[in-house]
Amino acid sequence: MSSHTPNVLEIDRKLRDDFRRRVKDFGVSTETTDPLLAVLFRTVAQQIDQVYSDTAQLRQSLLHELMSGLQVQQYLATPAQAAVRLINDLSEPRVLRAGTELNAVASTGERLSFGLDATFEVSQARIALALSYQDQSLRLLTGVEMSDTIQAMRPSSDPVPVGLGPQPALYIAVENLPPGLLNRHSLFFELSPGTYPVQHALCHEPWWIFGEDGDLSGEGLMRPKRINGGVYRLEFQLGQNEPVGMFDAPLPSIPNGFYTGRQYLFPPMHAGQPLLCRVPRLLEPALTRILNRDAAQLLSEPRLWIKIPMPPGVPALHHAINGILLHTMTASNVFARNQTIHFERDGISIPVVREGGTPEHLVAPLTVMSVDNDAYEAATRPGADASAGRFELHNNRLTLYPGTHSDGTPHAAANIRLWLTNGALGNRVGPGDITSFANAASLTGIRLTPFTAASGGSDGEHIASEERRFADALLTRGRIVTRQDLETAALAVDRRILNAVTDSGMVRKEEGIRRVERLHLTLDSHAFSKPEIELPALKSQIETSLGARLVQGLELEVAFTWN
Repeated sequence: MSSHTPNVLEIDRKLRDDFRRRVKDFGVSTETTDPLLAVLFRTVAQQIDQVYSDTAQLRQSLLHELMSGLQVQQYLATPAQAAVRLINDLSEPRVLRAGTELNAVASTGERLSFGLDATFEVSQARIALALSYQDQSLRLLTGVEMSDTIQAMRPSSDPVPVGLGPQPALYIAVENLPPGLLNRHSLFFELSPGTYPVQHALCHEPWWIFGEDGDLSGEGLMRPKRINGGVYRLEFQLGQNEPVGMFDAPLPSIPNGFYTGRQYLFPPMHAGQPLLCRVPRLLEPALTRILNRDAAQLLSEPRLWIKIPMPPGVPALHHAINGILLHTMTASNVFARNQTIHFERDGISIPVVREGGTPEHLVAPLTVMSVDNDAYEAATRPGADASAGRFELHNNRLTLYPGTHSDGTPHAAANIRLWLTNGALGNRVGPGDITSFANAASLTGIRLTPFTAASGGSDGEHIASEERRFADALLTRGRIVTRQDLETAALAVDRRILNAVTDSGMVRKEEGIRRVERLHLTLDSHAFSKPEIELPALKSQIETSLGARLVQGLELEVAFTWN
């Protein structure tokens, strides 16, 4: 079937030919067309052409309505994303909050605004060295900046044989730490093309910080968790993580940016945590050979040592990783705009896309409130308060349904705060085009240095991406219903789970008879660095992530076996 969309003339010609053929079937033959019929054919052709031209829009509008009904997040536009590196000239650490505005200039001259994707801390900490372990050999990652002390020893870039097990890993040593260690510090990985397995492993494998005895400990076990824009925050698996602060309040979800899986944020830390040690015992013999000299004094200095295990079969790590940098954060081309809508003057439906001049496209509404600070609710979500105002997004317009005051009178106006982006225009910001802070006076002592270009911005989500996300949401809407759902969800939690088998049963407990789903998981015995520490954390993660998605009234029991 041809995908060609006919124009008005082709539709008109087809109508005339069909008319002549049908008339001829009744024995009437004519070479001329009545003028009245000609006008009729042309009018009908124009109407059909209008329907054809609106098909894509109608299809997308219907999809948006279905997504709204299922409360699937709509990504109306995707902001461009860049990575910026910051230098702290002061001795004290400085905190930069999520959303801190950065000035940028596109290659075509437009002035744009970027905002930091997460709150993080900048200090004098630096990476001393980074190592890769693969194929029973340890080697220096020469693409990573080293401290002056390490460089002065002229370390070897050749691999050194050492037996640290079958599992590849990265080792990173950080020195010159502030009292709070790596409290909310950021870490960025520069990866070579075609190294997605390494990127995926960084996002999903456990991270370790060595304890003060030079061995892996439960206090240093962490897991990455996506927060926004493709940034991953590390969370301690044992003990309590600090609650989310006021400056980490959730913002509207931004889809994964161009640098997803490369930007990481350490959890809150404090002085006194036993996370500093001299060189880990198992690395000392090989590292002494790499440094080529008597490095006993150098290796005895306390540093923070990080281990990131990798799955078997990843590309060569010394080629895949071009650099590892502290004090780097991704920034997205998003900014907030406030507007007061007076219903009598402006109506209740307003456009949220600006095409003229510097284009602006909606990412998501931040807040919609009455002038008396009464929050408006999304129209697709049920609410018990009939007097509350509501809003909905449709066809690049924000429609407001005014609420009512306590005396029954309708709201006269509403304040809206929109999360906007310049879309594809943001991709024209080069590596050195993010120039300064919008509020430089409050950030004295912090310098921006050129790093990466912005990329990944679009004026709207492509229909294929929307259809894929909608199809994913329709499968089970994230819920576990069948036995296959439970087994599939369990295998997706961690790549070290090789097989999952379930069975059901009734168990008598103190509160009565309970239906229990027993989940038997087979684990890869070679993929754990410290099973006695990791297994309790993995069990807790599985019970938390899967238990909340089970049908109401079911309980989950998890058991492990080795392969």
